[in-house]
This record gives sequence, structure tokens and C-alpha cells, in this order.
Amino acid sequence: MDYYDAFGPGLSELAPGAAPAHGFELRRARLELAGEFFEQWQWQTGVEFAPSAATNVAGNTGALSCKVSATTSALTCNPAESTVDAPTISPAPTDVFVNFAPSPWANVETGQFYLPFTLENRISDNTTAFLERALVVRTIGAPAQRDIGAMFWGESPNRVLYYSAGIFNGDGPNRPNADSRYDFAGQAFVRPFANTTTGPTRWAQLGVSVHGGSRDATKVGYDMPSLTTSQGFAFWKPTYTDSYGRLIHILPSAAQEAVGADLYLPIGNFDVTGEFVYADYHTREAVDGLQLSPFTERLGALKGWGYYAQVGYWLVGDHDILGYPSYGRPIHLDLSQPQQRAEHGVQVVARVDQLGLTYQGSSRGGTDDAKTPSGDVNVTSLTLGVNYWATRHLRVSVNYGYYALPVHSALTSLNEVSARVGVQF
Repeated sequence: MDYYDAFGPGLSELAPGAAPAHGFELRRARLELAGEFFEQWQWQTGVEFAPSAATNVAGNTGALSCKVSATTSALTCNPAESTVDAPTISPAPTDVFVNFAPSPWANVETGQFYLPFTLENRISDNTTAFLERALVVRTIGAPAQRDIGAMFWGESPNRVLYYSAGIFNGDGPNRPNADSRYDFAGQAFVRPFANTTTGPTRWAQLGVSVHGGSRDATKVGYDMPSLTTSQGFAFWKPTYTDSYGRLIHILPSAAQEAVGADLYLPIGNFDVTGEFVYADYHTREAVDGLQLSPFTERLGALKGWGYYAQVGYWLVGDHDILGYPSYGRPIHLDLSQPQQRAEHGVQVVARVDQLGLTYQGSSRGGTDDAKTPSGDVNVTSLTLGVNYWATRHLRVSVNYGYYALPVHSALTSLNEVSARVGVQF
């Protein structure tokens, strides 16, 4: 269960549905089962029953059934009844996979799982240092978090080296392949001190990630992801109204490429983490209702960089309460190991995030409309947090986040306060 609040100039003037979340919210209610057969086959299945949501909160979305002529672009729509502020609950699969592990060096994992791109995207939602992932990770790194595909991965028995390489649909979780094209994603890291020390520093790691793919403009009709704060305020949206009063969609098209680098360094009771991502996502713009017609308005790109630098300190307890950064390693039962003693701890964390992006709506073809949101998307944020852990299975957390937002955003700055009580078992 989470609690959200926000404050800052201009917040009260936002339209219904545009403001950050406020009040109590069932952020996650997830049922997961996992198991292992013959010490080589691991499996997991999970279903998410949250978050709760409401549709049409502004009362201005009508339900329409529309048809488009591919030759004349004529749009014919029939209105239907539309409920205002209707609550919705849509259970959906989360991690659903099977892993075959004949050797530590060679594993094959198939299903839906965390995309192997960036360090933080592979960490479980339950044990991230903050309530939400870093700004760069959830905006341009891996905004969909999961994808459907197959991955070949392995690690050295002494945990010094890890690699993964996979082929994915590229369209995100619970979505079939839209265009018969596939994405490649891979990650590798090395732990240079794993065999030279017995202290926390043995888990220090340096890593790199790559992600690449392509979208067919004639078959992909979904929008680019919105860029949001941790509570969901969108400071960049993939839709806008042009000078003719038409709703314009910004969609992924052609090349989608990103690279990343990461560092994790535990020293005593400190955890130092940092990541850098550069992304170049080609786009196209189309009028609402004509997304899959031949009538593309312009071709552009959203590209740029982002990073975060994070420091944590254990006031009570230490890193062993949570373990060290995960990489989606399936659960393996080792009954020869002694049962660990239950521990609790208090952790304080601080993080600085920056995004330096540019959207150019017609950089690859066409001309901008007077209202095309071309320009810089620069964001700086500072997030502070306190976590109480009663083992890794119960957390009580409080976060504060400050955002300096882009000049074209509805808000120029925003303060967010979040709290969570969470249990996993």
C-alpha cells in the first residue's frame, strides 16, 4: 500500500487526470509462484492485480467506433456511451518464464521477464532502494520493464563474470509482436574483486548493456511511452493538438537503439550505484485515427542521455538483508546451505538524476507544425529515502523527490512525497 502527495507552483491549476497521484493507492498486489525440477528446470509465474485505476476522470473521453479509409483518409466514427471516472481492475501476467540450466555458464530462459538492459531494471520491484526506479531507467532505459522472448545467459561459477543476450518481441509485456520484427538486448558485467576479498567490496561490479530493434511504420500504431515523474506526472507526452485542432500521436518508427553502462560499489555500510544511458529512438507522427494509414505527418527522433548517481548507507544492519544487485536469476534451491537468521535494518538513500533529451519532430522528414513539441527535454531530480526492512520480505519506506522540469512542461518544478508498507512472501 502506497500513499502519495505532491506540492509545487501551478499544481492546483492542472486539469483532472493530469496531476500527480494523491492519496492511498494499492500499488502492487501480486501473486507469484516459483519452483524447480531436477535442479535444472526453474519456473515462475506471476499475476498483478494492481494498481487500481480510473478511466475518463476528466469526463471528456468518449467511446468511439471508427473506421479509416486507407485511400481517402476519411474517418467515420459512431459515438457510444462513456462512463465518467470508472474504476478499472485489469489483472495481468508479470514474470512468466521457464529456465533451463544445464550449466552455470549456459542457461536458456523463455517467456516474459525483465529486459536485460541496465542494472536497475533487473532488480525486483520488491527490493529497489527507492519506491520507483531511477528516472533514466524508467523513461529511456527500459520504460516497459519486461518483454516477451528468449534469452541465453550464464555466469562463471565464482560469480566474477555474467553475460546475457536475448531476442524479444520489442513491444513490451503482454503484447503480441506487432510487426514480425525483433529486438536484441544484452547485458554483461564483471566483478573484479570477487576472488580477492571477503568483504562487501567483493560484490562490486562494472557492466554494460545494449538494446536495439526496429518498428514497421505500417504495422506499429501504439504511442511512444510518456516521460513521467515517480508519481506519474507526465512532463513529456506522445500526444498533442496541432494548429488544425487535430490530435497528433508520436509513435516509434524505424530504428530504436540504446546503450548503457553501470557501476555498483559497496564499501563498508555504504552502497554506491550509478548508471548512464544514451538512447536514439526514431519516431513518426500521425493524426488520431490514422496511425496505421499511409498518412504519416512527419518523421523525427527522441534522443539523448541520462544518468543517476545514488548513495545508500545502512544505519542498522547491512547489505546481507537484501543481498546484492540481482540480474533476474531464477530461484535455485540449495538445501546444503544453512538457513539464514532473520534480520532487520534501516537504510537511508539519496539519488541525483538527470535527463538531457531532444525531440525533433521532423528531423528525418517533413516539416514541424507550429505546435509540434520539438525542443529540449531536460530534467534534474533529487530523491531522498528511508527504508526499514524486517528481512527482505517487509519494508516500510518514505521517499521525497524534487523535480526541475522542462520549460514546455505544464509544471516547471514539482515536489513529491511517497510512503509504502509492503509485504512479500
